[in-house]
Amino acid sequence: MALIHEQDLKKQIKDGQMNNCYLFFGEEEYLKQFYIKKICSKFVLPGSETFSLRKYDGKENTLGDVFEGADSMPFMSDYCVIIAHDFPLDSLNTEQKEQLTAFLDNQPDTSIVVFWMDSIELSAKNSKHKWAIDNFTKKATAVEFQKYTRAGLVKTLVAYASKQGCKMADSAASYLIDVSGDSLNILFNEIEKVASFAGQGNEIKREHIDEIAVRSLEAKVFDLSKFILSGNPRAALELLHTLMQLKAEPIDIFAVILMSFVDIYRAKTALSGGENANYPAKFFDYKNKEFRLTNGAKFARTISDAQLRDCFDCFSESDKLLKSSSQSGEMVLERLIVELSLILAR
Repeated sequence: MALIHEQDLKKQIKDGQMNNCYLFFGEEEYLKQFYIKKICSKFVLPGSETFSLRKYDGKENTLGDVFEGADSMPFMSDYCVIIAHDFPLDSLNTEQKEQLTAFLDNQPDTSIVVFWMDSIELSAKNSKHKWAIDNFTKKATAVEFQKYTRAGLVKTLVAYASKQGCKMADSAASYLIDVSGDSLNILFNEIEKVASFAGQGNEIKREHIDEIAVRSLEAKVFDLSKFILSGNPRAALELLHTLMQLKAEPIDIFAVILMSFVDIYRAKTALSGGENANYPAKFFDYKNKEFRLTNGAKFARTISDAQLRDCFDCFSESDKLLKSSSQSGEMVLERLIVELSLILAR
C-alpha cells in the first residue's frame, strides 16, 4: 500500500474511498483524534454504533479481539469501523507479529481498521518501531501525523480564531505559539479562552494573550533565562521559586536554561562564520522554534567566547549535582542562576 500524509487521508475520507487498514502515528495528537472522529462520523450511521463501531484498547484487549471484531459484518453501514487504541506494536513477540502479518495479508473488505498510536509513540528512526511501520506501509496504509510548520500553525490558528468570531493577525498567532507551544490541542483551547476574553467581533491581540493564555513550562523557563541574560537575577530567582511551587521538575528547568545558552552558542558560531543566525536550524531540531536562534543572536553579540565557556562549565557542574548530589534541585538551580549572572556581569 503506502505511507501517506494528512491531505491524502482527508481526500480518501471525503471521497469515501478508504483502504481497509490504517496505522495512525506521529507527533501531532490532535490530528490523530480529529481523523478518528472524521472516519467514525463518515462511515458509521447514527443509530448503528452498537453494531458497526467497535473500540479496543491495548491495555484491556488482545490483538485477537481486534481481528475478531474486524471480521464482523456491518449493520446499516457499508463498513464496520474498528479502532485499536495504543496496542504495543513496538514490542510484539514473535507470535503476535505473525498474527498481525497474517491479518495484514488478509484484511476483511467489510471493515476499516485503524491502529491509533496515541500515548505510545512510533518513530521510523527507531529500529524497534521500524518493523511495524514498514509492515503497515507495505501491506496496509500508514499515516504519519507530523506537527505543522510554523507557517501552517499560524494559518490554522488565524482560521480557528475566525470560527470563534474574532480576527487575529499572523503576528499574534505566532506569539501565541511562542507562549503556549505547538500542540494543536493546547493552542485551540487557548484560542477559545482568549477569543472569549477579547469578545465577539474583536481582534485578538498580544495583550489578550498575555492576560489569558497559559504559558508552557518551556516558555516560562525561557523567561527565566531572559532574566539571567538581561542581568536581572532577582527576577530569575523569583520565577524559579514560582516554578518550583508549580511542581516543575528541576532537571526540566535546568535543560531549558541550558538550551538557551546552546542557542546563543549556535547563533554566535553561525554569525562568526558569515551565516545568518537561523543557519543552525538546517542541522538541529528547531521546527516551530526558530525564534530561539533569533533571540540567541541578540545576546550572542554581547557575550564573549570566554564567558560562554565559563557558563558551560557551570552547567556541567550543576548537571552532576542534580543527578548525584543530596542537595535539593532548587538549591542547585539557585546557585546556577547566581553563578551565571556573575559571569555575564563581568
